Amino acid sequence: MTTKTSIAAAFVLALTSMACNTGQEKKSESVDSTQAIPANENKPSPGEILPGKWVQPISGQDTAMQGFQLNADGTAASVNMHTLIYDKWELKGDTLLMWNHTEGVKTTGAYVDTVIIRQITDSTLVLARKDNFEMSYTRGK
Repeated sequence: MTTKTSIAAAFVLALTSMACNTGQEKKSESVDSTQAIPANENKPSPGEILPGKWVQPISGQDTAMQGFQLNADGTAASVNMHTLIYDKWELKGDTLLMWNHTEGVKTTGAYVDTVIIRQITDSTLVLARKDNFEMSYTRGK
């Protein structure tokens, strides 16, 4: 009986060892595959792409465009919006902050628009608000 118990114990120990090693192999494989992805060092950062004019069609007036101008010095301006005036902007990670104020409306005030950059290329910009509402812009001329 002692021999049978020893054989059974050795068998259980071997299975446990194989199970532990299998998990470690998978774990190291996933780390290795993640590390193997080369970084694209030539790709410009969002902060380098953001400065410029970003516009979208005005609802009901497809030929007219509205949006904002982000200047490299951190200042901002509204494009074809006469009551919402952008003053400055800042990028923190993937979050775009745009300070603005309202003029010519019953309730005036100063605000900060806080949006997440979902996508950015040289010609397109997709922003999302906290409620996941997305706004798409194209680079203006």
